Amino acid sequence: MKSNIIKVFIVLIGLGVVGVAIIGLAIGYYSLTLPKISSLADYHPPIPSKILAKDGTVLTEIGIHNRVIAKFEEIPKRIVDAFLSAEDSSFFEHTGVDYLGVLRALYANIKAGKVVQGGSTITQQVAKSLLLTSERSISRKIKDFLLAQKIEKKFSKEDILFLYLNQVYLGGGYYGVKSAFRGYFRKELSEASVAESAMIAGLLVAPGRYSPYRNPLYAKRRQAYVLKRMFETGKISESEYKLALQEKIKYFTREGSVFKAPYFTEWIRQKVVDIVGEDNFKENGFIVQTTLDWDLQNRAEIAIAQGVKEIDKRQGFKGPLQHLETDEEIEKFIIEYRKNLLEEKSEYFILDGDSKKQYEFEYNEEEYLKVKNDYFSSIEKINSNDFEWNSNDPMLDLLEVGKDYKAVVIKVHDSSRMVYVNLAGVHGMIPYEQFRWAHERVLDSEKNFWSYVVRPSQILKRGDIVYVQIEKKSESLSFRLYKDFKDPFFNRNKNRKELLEKLKTEKMPLLRLEQQSDVQAALFSIDPLNGEIISFVGGADFNNSKFIRTIQSNRQPGSAFKPFIYAAGLEKGFTPASIILDSPEALSGVDESLNWKPRNYDGEFKGPMTYRNALEQSRNVPAIKLSEKIGLSNIKKFVDRIGLNVELGEDLTSALGSFGVNLKELVSAYAIFPNGGRKVKVKFIKSIIDRFGTTYPTEVNELDEKLKTEEKGAPLLKAAENEEIEKKEILPEEPIKSNPYLDSLGGDQVYDKRLAYIMTNLLRGVVLHGTAKNAKEVSTFLGGKTGTTNSFVDAWFVGFTSNIVAGVWTGFDDNQTLGYAESGSRAALPIWKDYMSEVVRKYGESEFVIPEGVTNILIDKETGKLANDQTKTTFMETFVSGTGPVEETDEIINNQLDANGDENIKDGDKTIWYDDIYNE
Repeated sequence: MKSNIIKVFIVLIGLGVVGVAIIGLAIGYYSLTLPKISSLADYHPPIPSKILAKDGTVLTEIGIHNRVIAKFEEIPKRIVDAFLSAEDSSFFEHTGVDYLGVLRALYANIKAGKVVQGGSTITQQVAKSLLLTSERSISRKIKDFLLAQKIEKKFSKEDILFLYLNQVYLGGGYYGVKSAFRGYFRKELSEASVAESAMIAGLLVAPGRYSPYRNPLYAKRRQAYVLKRMFETGKISESEYKLALQEKIKYFTREGSVFKAPYFTEWIRQKVVDIVGEDNFKENGFIVQTTLDWDLQNRAEIAIAQGVKEIDKRQGFKGPLQHLETDEEIEKFIIEYRKNLLEEKSEYFILDGDSKKQYEFEYNEEEYLKVKNDYFSSIEKINSNDFEWNSNDPMLDLLEVGKDYKAVVIKVHDSSRMVYVNLAGVHGMIPYEQFRWAHERVLDSEKNFWSYVVRPSQILKRGDIVYVQIEKKSESLSFRLYKDFKDPFFNRNKNRKELLEKLKTEKMPLLRLEQQSDVQAALFSIDPLNGEIISFVGGADFNNSKFIRTIQSNRQPGSAFKPFIYAAGLEKGFTPASIILDSPEALSGVDESLNWKPRNYDGEFKGPMTYRNALEQSRNVPAIKLSEKIGLSNIKKFVDRIGLNVELGEDLTSALGSFGVNLKELVSAYAIFPNGGRKVKVKFIKSIIDRFGTTYPTEVNELDEKLKTEEKGAPLLKAAENEEIEKKEILPEEPIKSNPYLDSLGGDQVYDKRLAYIMTNLLRGVVLHGTAKNAKEVSTFLGGKTGTTNSFVDAWFVGFTSNIVAGVWTGFDDNQTLGYAESGSRAALPIWKDYMSEVVRKYGESEFVIPEGVTNILIDKETGKLANDQTKTTFMETFVSGTGPVEETDEIINNQLDANGDENIKDGDKTIWYDDIYNE
């Protein structure tokens, strides 16, 4: 018996040794596979990157995680205490593993028959989240156990808490305590209360389950548990505990992804990702400083939004959004819309005693019924002395002037030409002036005549849902009734006088009938001296269309291209006083068997015109004849040289802008006029710096371009390469004459300074006297050009001051007509004016810099000749010195066409033929 006991004992000892050996081997094996904990010293979790405007305004934050790193010293003790109480109350006592905690959790789980507690310490959670995977397995638990103890040996408790509180996910897309407190409460860590700290700490175990947004009841219960633990562990006093339970926390509504200047910001995001890589950009906290002027960008977006609406409304009314048949449907719509608007206007909610959400602005049925009864009874009695308006609805205070809302038509009154609508419970009026535009919608390039809508019943009826915009929150009803309704001759109502007296004291919100625009528009502006982008709008509404029309849409520029024809003409010897014929002529098209008869916008011909007048009035035929004289090949070389990236056609229709170009390219090319003939490279990013301070190139091809330039080892432009002069056999006594306007060019100088100033002066004339004369309301120190394509498909205006070049394009994406007479001056120029008014206000206005080598001569603007006592239209014109008109008695004729079509001037006994000098 004794020997058997000894044998069993030996076996047990053997098994114990084997077990210990196995455990030792397992620990040794898993120890070898543990990740290196030295990486914790270089803790660099993913943090979002920011794109900034020039003044530091944050345009967007983009990242895998919404995280802001907080130093441990920034985190108040009450926040640390809340997390320790909720997750690991013995954190400062254990060495990575809480054995008693494990046993307590095991007992609780067995007792409950399911997992109700975890035994992991904060150190183990750090190991799991930073170094291991989240798989549920024995091997992962062993690694977790071993690694936690290694971490405890290497790092202080404060270091571990720093890692933990910055790493944890706390729901709502927030990682780390700093981003969580900002997101949930819009507070910095130092402002956090005990109640808020307990709420955030309670989220950790299951952020979705305990979210105050999704499950406010569970969130409140979990917060109460954490507060109880804080009290039980001595972190807070009894009075603090009770106060925290009663505190009404404000939970701020979560904002969606904020994208200011969305078209520009998305374009920048794409560019930066091309440079640094998408994962790198999302994880390493880049700061991207752009050139965008946020103030002017904001003005540009408002101008575009308002401008497209006006264009779209001129084409007619698209009709109601929908129609509600019954009063019950109307009532339901009003209440639901009221509830939605109240929730949208609420920045936060609190949890009441039943843990239900109460928004900042709540729907109150009793309040609504009171104003509803007042409204409806008043509207029904609108033409009687019993009418009484009650405007004490608090909803009115929340509605914004200038913003579009949906409203339902309640009453249409033809004799007073008034429409009454209900906007989320608020009644308002749409008088004649605010709905008369709503004629039948027809998109047609042919001339149509539309009379104003005089009877609102022709377009609307009770139950129609429409868009409205608030112009004024309070306006006299009597003042807005149609004049005939108030005239005793037209209105025989015996109580009319008494009624009108009463209506003088009644006021209600003034509304305007609106509709969502189908018209699109884009705006682009740069600094002509350095090429920095100032404003960039790629469409009317980024939420409806992400297509960036500023750079992705190639549209025909129409007459907005003409300045480049005229600029090339100056280079060929023409002057502002040169005469060009505006007369009918058949020209060959692409197919030589066909003839093309170009015409002007007005269908008329004006005969001989000066160079200036032809450009100011945007005459098509002179532009075509000028192009024919210069030669298409020369025009192509000119636009290539100045950096206008377009593919010109093979016929003279190119003179009228019959090719495609995007707004960015066109505006950038216009910069050569106010900046003295220098080609600018558009710049949009000032710097790209990651979290480690590493600076990146601001363009994806910046380094490659630098290398290519160095390899060339030659100037970008030489006079000899600029013009390919035809090689002819020249006698020694007849040397080839160089073009004086090309000799000084090189590098970025692509156009003669003197000619650039003359072109600026000519384009200033377009504003002062020509097709863009409405722009002079903004400033007299402006230059620019309108552009309109066939059938009014595209409308442009590109113009400049001495410090900003800006362009606007408007049109439909599907190339429909904008409608008859929707020219550049009518459709694009008003948007440009709205924007440039703010530009002038911010940057001021100044005269353009006059270069050396130009002179001013008083001429007859109609004939181009020197002015005399009989001249009726004198004009001070600018010329390159030595090229202006002189007295005819000296037998000098400047830039006239002879019988053979050649240009010549006679200078004494010597004739200089311009074709020999300039033509290629």
